[in-house]
Amino acid sequence: MKYQFERTRSDFWITVYENDDAYSISTNDKYVDIINYFFPILEKNSPKKWRKSENYANMSNLWLPEGCYDQNIMTEFINWSDEVTNNVLWLSLNKNIKEYFDDELDYCIASDFNIVYGEGRTEIGEAEYQLKYNIEDLNVTERNQYANIIMSKMLDNCKYIPFNNRLNWCVSPMPATECGKTKLAWRMAEEISKQLRLSFIEPILSCDKPQMKQLSTKEKIGTWEKIYYNDGVILDNQVRGKNVIVVDDLYQSGTTMWEYAKFLKTLGARFVFGIVCVKSLRDSDNT
Repeated sequence: MKYQFERTRSDFWITVYENDDAYSISTNDKYVDIINYFFPILEKNSPKKWRKSENYANMSNLWLPEGCYDQNIMTEFINWSDEVTNNVLWLSLNKNIKEYFDDELDYCIASDFNIVYGEGRTEIGEAEYQLKYNIEDLNVTERNQYANIIMSKMLDNCKYIPFNNRLNWCVSPMPATECGKTKLAWRMAEEISKQLRLSFIEPILSCDKPQMKQLSTKEKIGTWEKIYYNDGVILDNQVRGKNVIVVDDLYQSGTTMWEYAKFLKTLGARFVFGIVCVKSLRDSDNT
């Protein structure tokens, strides 16, 4: 029997084969560590451990023969595989930014797409749109309803973060000016920090945030680099040796998220996990 768990345009997939009283698990290399964190017993019990596929690039396999697995754990793993691959979007480098980055952002998840072709905005996409672009026209009840939709989903998504020692974790929004601290992305980051009881980092722009909508990917990266490496961002907390959860409301090409992750790594951050409200249907910022 074959179990295939995957979601269109999501990077994390899992395949489980069950035959002759044995199990074989396959996934893309990058997510072996995620599986090992949540189900360490699987590799521990495997006589061959995880091995890179000889036939397919970026794929690893784990073999569990008879006597090396607990059926209850395998059932739990299969159910978890369905959930972890379908409940969120796992985002990776796309063709528009692949030449500029490598592994600066360890993982990144989005709650959902903001729009579904032919159907309009998703539930969380509508909430993000209203709170970001139409908040002045909303009454208090409407604001709270949309905020609850977003935060319940965002906080639930945090269960996929491979926490070890929470003392080493902190939460950061994307860099913003003082005025930007009232906007959606910053408020989401503050709430996640509060609910998870993690320290909060305030990356304040010491200059006005430049308009980047009409810039190419290369120009946008260059603009952020000038800001980051010329003391354009003031951090109120040290990130050296820390694991940082970066929160944002929208992921398009990923340029902004990946460039900030790169900056955090240069400051000594050990691990960067992005969590965003919605992913746009397109993978580019301006086309």
